[in-house]
This record gives sequence, C-alpha cells and structure tokens, in this order.
Amino acid sequence: MSVTALSSAWRDWIRDGLERGCSQQQLVDVMLQNEFEANFARAAVSVVALEPRGAAAQKPPTEPMVPHRFPLDGNTVPGLDRPVQVLFRLERPRVILFGNILSEQECEQIINLSRNKVERSTTVDNATGKSVEHEARTSEGTFFLLNENELIERIDRRLAALLQHPIECGEGLQILHYNVGGEYRPHFDYFDPNIPGSKPHLEERGQRIGTLVMYLNDVEAGGETIFPDLGLSVAPRRGHGVYFEYSDDSGTLDPLSLHGGAPVIRGDKWIATKWLRQRASR
Repeated sequence: MSVTALSSAWRDWIRDGLERGCSQQQLVDVMLQNEFEANFARAAVSVVALEPRGAAAQKPPTEPMVPHRFPLDGNTVPGLDRPVQVLFRLERPRVILFGNILSEQECEQIINLSRNKVERSTTVDNATGKSVEHEARTSEGTFFLLNENELIERIDRRLAALLQHPIECGEGLQILHYNVGGEYRPHFDYFDPNIPGSKPHLEERGQRIGTLVMYLNDVEAGGETIFPDLGLSVAPRRGHGVYFEYSDDSGTLDPLSLHGGAPVIRGDKWIATKWLRQRASR
C-alpha cells in the first residue's frame, strides 16, 4: 500500500504526535496496535516527519484551533483486545462515552489492588504546584505506574490503541474511591498557564490534553460525571468510560470542559482516570 493511501485523519494524528515530542517508534507502535502493516506504518511516519510543519503557524489568529483528534468511525472501535462500543459523541468539547472498556473481572482486580493503598486525594496547589488536600475533593485515591504489572500493562496498551496516543505520553492510572457524600466539585483537568504552580508540570510533560474516566462499579444513586456548562451528566456504569478533550497541541484551552463528580447519594464509587499529555517525560 502506498503512503498516499494514508487518511488525512491519520496523517494529522502522526503530525500532532511528532509535534508533541513523541518518537517515531512510539507512533509506529500505536499504528501496529491498530492493525497497520509494519512497513507501511514506518514509512507513513517517516514521510509525515519530513513534511513542512509551518502551515499551522501561518493560519489567521482568528481561526479556531483544532483539538487533539484520533480517527473514530463506526459504533465499535476495532483493533483492540476487546470490542469497545461508542455510545455517544459530543463535538465541542469533544466528549465520547465508551462502553465495555474494562471487563467486570478487570474492574474487580483494580479495586482489590487499590483498596489497601488509597489515601486522601489531593489537588495541585496554585502557588507551588505541590499536591495538597482540598475541601472541594472529598475522595481517597492511589496511582499505578505505567505498565506497573500485567493487568495495568494490558489496560495501558488497550487505552493507547483506543485513544491512539502513545503509552509514554499518558500518565499512570489514578484510582479514586468516593463514599456517600463524596464529590469533586467542578474543575478543569488542564494546568492553567497563568498560575505559578502549573509551571513545573508544563515544563516536564507539556499540557494535559484529554481525560478518560472509567467506572469500576455501578453506583446505586448519584456519582455522575457532570459538565455544568453543557447540561450533561454521565451516570457511572461498570466497564464504561467517558473521554473528553480540552487542549490542542498549541496549548489553547477549552473552558467548556469544566466538569466534576456529583456527590454519591447511595453506595460508593470507584473510578480509574487516565490523563493524556502532550509529550513523554524528559
């Protein structure tokens, strides 16, 4: 197959990945996970890497920036180790509800691995960039390193293929547990570049560009992921995940991505969160 057969969506995705600082091999690996032939994937990445990159900078400043995108056709995403359904889409901000991201067994395994590790959740301090406790976030949580064990590695690889974003350009899974009354008031996941505490995070790995929240259990009542400015709420259902984007590769941010976790009314809530970054660790 000639490289000219590469779709514009995949060409844009390769170009975006290169501009975020991902290596050519990282991009090839994701293409292989999406069933591209190896020689074609390597050739495609190499050709796009040699193309001029000045076109975006010449756009009029009034033209809206295009956020991080990945090709998404049909109602089931192919090329994964399990079929993932697309249950709904919203274009701005881009919000996608996926079904069947995690199996019931995987959800239980993550909860069991996390149950004795969770501690009071923190937020990023605006002044220092350090992690501090805050009254707006009443949950307990823990983290897994990228590919920390066989289970986490399998999930990290699945998410990299689903979102077509290299594993190295994502953060490790964060696991959160909310009891009755637990909530996370509306907030942004991106780092505000105007706040001093964001500087070390932006310098290290660039901006966060997207979030995937995966539900590890069914909640009896409450616990929805809410988007106040959109009038949208997503009820937690085991194995489902809601993905949303809020930044393009130039760092332009979308305030419509304001979101939160509604209070749990009955039962409890377990979620696993994956944040996507512009680049891998230096």
